[in-house]
Amino acid sequence: MASNSEWKEDNQLENDLRKYVSQNFKRSEILDFVQRDFSEYTWSTATLDRRLRHFGIYYINYDTPVAAVSDAVQKELEGPGKLLGYRAMNQKLRTEHNVQVPRHLVYNVMAELDPEGLEARNLQRKKKKVKGHFTSEGPLWVVSLDGHDKLCGYQNSTFPLGVYAGIDTFSRKILFLFVCYSNSNPLVIGKMYLRYLFESQMLPRNLRVDRGTETGKMATIHVFLLNQHGIMDDPTDSIIYGPSTSNKIERWWRELHERLEKFFKEQLVALLRGREYDPHVALHRQLLAYVFIPIVQRECDIFVKYWNCHRIRGQDKLEIPAGVPDHIFSFPEQYGGTNMGIPLSNDQLREVAEVSGVMDEDVFDFIDPRVKGECLQLLPNPEKVESKNAIEAFRFLKRNITSP
Repeated sequence: MASNSEWKEDNQLENDLRKYVSQNFKRSEILDFVQRDFSEYTWSTATLDRRLRHFGIYYINYDTPVAAVSDAVQKELEGPGKLLGYRAMNQKLRTEHNVQVPRHLVYNVMAELDPEGLEARNLQRKKKKVKGHFTSEGPLWVVSLDGHDKLCGYQNSTFPLGVYAGIDTFSRKILFLFVCYSNSNPLVIGKMYLRYLFESQMLPRNLRVDRGTETGKMATIHVFLLNQHGIMDDPTDSIIYGPSTSNKIERWWRELHERLEKFFKEQLVALLRGREYDPHVALHRQLLAYVFIPIVQRECDIFVKYWNCHRIRGQDKLEIPAGVPDHIFSFPEQYGGTNMGIPLSNDQLREVAEVSGVMDEDVFDFIDPRVKGECLQLLPNPEKVESKNAIEAFRFLKRNITSP
């Protein structure tokens, strides 16, 4: 056990406490994380409060100037943040701008800067669908995976901007999300799933997917690994097929579209209608992918971080817990569940990588090497371009790069 004062010099502890408070975890939830990750110190609600005060960490900073809040909100309103309601905006200000103020202040600022938009985003005015009955054993019992094509346009082929993600059905935590030129290529889907397994070192028990060719490699990887553990008589039963409409990630796609994708869709449609972009011209597709994929990925990563630390309320007919996805996933026993994930070794993962062949080639990059070289010279860091300027970045590259 560490001495009574050692925690004062622990920079990692301070950083983690700041992160948990910025994500608006309750004190009881923060205690679960710190008791697990900093077990060398004694913990109670009183010691947590004392250590938060020592580091100068507070849930609300009442000294924050209104001008600072207005500046942060205005910046968000110029990007995908213009699609957020005041609750989501308040959470994003906390995590991305370190602006920790009461929600009513964020509401008042938004009402002043964007009154029509705030009214339009009032979720209480939207008609709610009737929910069905759903249960889950715990984290990683069932992971729902699906592709999302709202940014791809007509027949899913106008724009090379496919999205694919996986959600844990018990905690509703987004486990991974990637943006790529195609979410229907089985090699791409398989490689991303294997990347997730390398990072998490845990195999879900069951995968809920659509019956399509794009999931073939991923399903093969999953069954191969599950078979090595001898948990099921027939490991292929762990792949649960069904239509997209009954996939648990479908509800989350609506959140992503309403709160983020619509912003980029406006820019894409403007390029198409202005005849500045031709989906049949390979150069146009490559330039658009070079600019938009890293920018959309960055904004999606921010949205996933917000989602995983926002609080989900209880819902009728859903026998799954209410709370914060990150906390539910990390401490399922407090919510009547058990982590059902299967530990994986690096040897097992390297073996399936070799057998499946999905790691053999770079399946993510379809941009011609010459074109990519010129893009890197003109715009070396597209991921740093502000979201509102993505359309101008594409125009800039188009003016300066020609077809071979």
